Amino acid sequence: MVHSIIVSLPKPTSLNEYYAGKHWSSRSRSTKQIRGIVKVLLLEQGQPPFSVDTYSISLRSNGRTDIDNRIMAIKWLNDCMEKDLKWVRSDNPKVFKRFEIEQVDELEKDEFQAKITFYGR
Repeated sequence: MVHSIIVSLPKPTSLNEYYAGKHWSSRSRSTKQIRGIVKVLLLEQGQPPFSVDTYSISLRSNGRTDIDNRIMAIKWLNDCMEKDLKWVRSDNPKVFKRFEIEQVDELEKDEFQAKITFYGR
């Protein structure tokens, strides 16, 4: 079985900005806040209707940051689906098989859309 959802995400913090001189407590606080937002956005799309064996994430975005610095959006999704919602059992390579980040100039400025595809039984 295959099930996909599309989630519009808030603009992620750049990976460089996230680690640039911020104290761990500040990173922890902002991570907790954003994961709360991501959880609500995922719940609006609905839980996969089956037990998830593997999954992949495709992030389409129109941002000004370097494309590799947008990885925080993928991290938020993974952590939320595994730790908060328990939709996936792990984000290790046996379960989380693939991700891609694509610059799409046709999207609105700072628009971020994630397509999560779940595979299971």
